[in-house]
Amino acid sequence: MTLPGTHPIEEKVIALTSFITHKYYCENDVESIISLLDRDVVWLGTAENEYAAGLETVAGIFRRFAGQVPKCDISGEEYSTLSLGPDACLCAGRLWIATAPSTGISLRVHQRITTVFRQTEQGLRCCHIHVSNPYEEMVDDDVGFPIKLARQSYQYLQEQIEAQKRQIAAQAATLQRMSFEDTLTGVYNRNKFNQVVDSRDPISRLGVACFDLNGLKEANDRLGHGAGDTMLRQAAEQLQQHFSGRVYRTGGDEFVVMDSVLDQAAFRAAVEAVQAGMAACSISCSVGVCWREEACCPKEQLEEADQLMYQAKRHFYSLKQNDRPNRR
Repeated sequence: MTLPGTHPIEEKVIALTSFITHKYYCENDVESIISLLDRDVVWLGTAENEYAAGLETVAGIFRRFAGQVPKCDISGEEYSTLSLGPDACLCAGRLWIATAPSTGISLRVHQRITTVFRQTEQGLRCCHIHVSNPYEEMVDDDVGFPIKLARQSYQYLQEQIEAQKRQIAAQAATLQRMSFEDTLTGVYNRNKFNQVVDSRDPISRLGVACFDLNGLKEANDRLGHGAGDTMLRQAAEQLQQHFSGRVYRTGGDEFVVMDSVLDQAAFRAAVEAVQAGMAACSISCSVGVCWREEACCPKEQLEEADQLMYQAKRHFYSLKQNDRPNRR
């Protein structure tokens, strides 16, 4: 706010003028403004008949404004000063005032303000305030009303509407993501899985892989759910690394991959890479894979992959060292 080359009193006057505008338009704190007024203050408002002199009269008018001014935002402040002597300074400025969206009012105006401060025993006090709208914004055909000002307010309204639309769109996108995303692992959840399976368009090829983590319940029981959550997140990271955007968590310890991008060799290689990555994290999983090059039916392939996964799981627990009753 301070201008290059200004003197200390001029800097203070600029700061106090800005203070007055913010207290009035942003906070409607008229008492803070009244505390800065000189006993001989002269006030000129924006309306044609808004004129008063003397602290008591001006303070009474300002107090009538208390609670009447909608909350506004201020931008684009510009101020210049003119020394009127060693103890007095004039400040002239302009600024944009826009009603805050929370008010339900859409208005934006270019306001002008002129103040005069003089040094008193109580410090700098304002002895003159003149607030006006820039009538240069009126065009030749305007009579008594600035059409351009109205158009600017309409533009501001449209900007607020567009901002609200963007906010609503962002909120809708967030809600949709939350409804389709597993909050623990970040992969798609069962809701998204069901939607994809039910609305799957005919495709020429499809690979389906079902992954079931071995020992998740035991990890939760022995080490706590924090350890189980870590296992799930690490498993999801491995799956996302090779099948980004095609991974679904369909149950507590179950993940499904549905891939129509890779060919059969690349798909199976990616499945093996996931298993190797999980093993490196000390995660064991049972996997069932189904691939079709034609006549793809997601539901049938899911059922086939699911059966193969459960066969692998039964085999895992048939081994004595993995048998649940023998695990400690």
